[in-house]
Amino acid sequence: MKQLKGWIVAITLLVLLSACGQNEQESEASGGTNASNDQQEEQNEDNNVNDENNQENEVGLEETGKLTIYTSGPGGMAQALVDAFEEKTGIQVDVFQGTTGDVLGRLEAEEGNPIADVVVLASLPPAMDYKDRGLTLSYESPFANQLHDGWYDEEFHFYGFSASALGLSYNTNLVEEPPTDWSDLTDEKYNGKLAIPDPTQSGTARDFLAAFIHQEGDAGWEFLEQLKENGLQLEGANNPALQTVITGANSVVMAGVDYMVYNNIANGEPVDIVFPSSGTMITPRPAFILETAKNVSSAQQYIDFILSDEGQKIVADAYLIPARVDVAAAEDRLGMEHIETLQYDWSFLEENTQDILDRFMEIIR
Repeated sequence: MKQLKGWIVAITLLVLLSACGQNEQESEASGGTNASNDQQEEQNEDNNVNDENNQENEVGLEETGKLTIYTSGPGGMAQALVDAFEEKTGIQVDVFQGTTGDVLGRLEAEEGNPIADVVVLASLPPAMDYKDRGLTLSYESPFANQLHDGWYDEEFHFYGFSASALGLSYNTNLVEEPPTDWSDLTDEKYNGKLAIPDPTQSGTARDFLAAFIHQEGDAGWEFLEQLKENGLQLEGANNPALQTVITGANSVVMAGVDYMVYNNIANGEPVDIVFPSSGTMITPRPAFILETAKNVSSAQQYIDFILSDEGQKIVADAYLIPARVDVAAAEDRLGMEHIETLQYDWSFLEENTQDILDRFMEIIR
């Protein structure tokens, strides 16, 4: 009996020691009961933070504090708008300036890692295309109902906040009797002295070609063939093309933007502009917010600013046509009410411009 009791006591001690050892091993493997609880709390906190960040990203609340704008210029006006916006709002702005082609090329290159918040172009069809592809955000500015009809998207995806008219820019020292219509450019006196901005670089020149063909049809193509025979040549984007007239390398640039001419007249250069009697284009310059914008609130404030009284005055001072019907253009430029326009539809331009551009480049080259 004593021996049996001894075995029972021994077995009991072994069980107790084994249980204690197992508890210690589990505790070490898990970092202890307290450590396990701490890790669970940290994980819960991380999940909460991630949920909050995801919610902020979804509603566009998290901003970098710096607005990024890609703009096709004009450089002086673009910078003046940015400077005034920064002073008014305290929001810092990064700006990339180039031609419409430059801006669109950069956007395409960055498609996998978009950087820009706001885009400003000199041509309306690309903005229409961006909206159609779901790449823009809708924002209804309080100034929308004060803009010219047709200058903004009815669903508020883009705003033509300024515009330029395209005309016949000529050297006043070389041309005594300036042309009055496009058809005058087939005259022998302009042979080898006639240029057009390169439509692969200039959005406005590209728009003009599409609008001209939309109105004139086959007769328009015949006319462009005649201009080629008269020595029509490409001279880069709008400013390089105009410089060839100022220096006398060419006598006339067709379909050049008017605001550049007015600025050069103010600087005393020998240049002037006429608007063809059969009609030309007045091209709104669209601004829009990208769907991938990281600074949506700041971008909306910028849209409002360029449409505000202050922003539209900067537009007028740069010799562009303001978008607001209640804001007058500069006194020493022709108002849009005195400029005849071609008969065209922006939807036609959006759908057919590339084909027209391709055919024109085959002719001119």
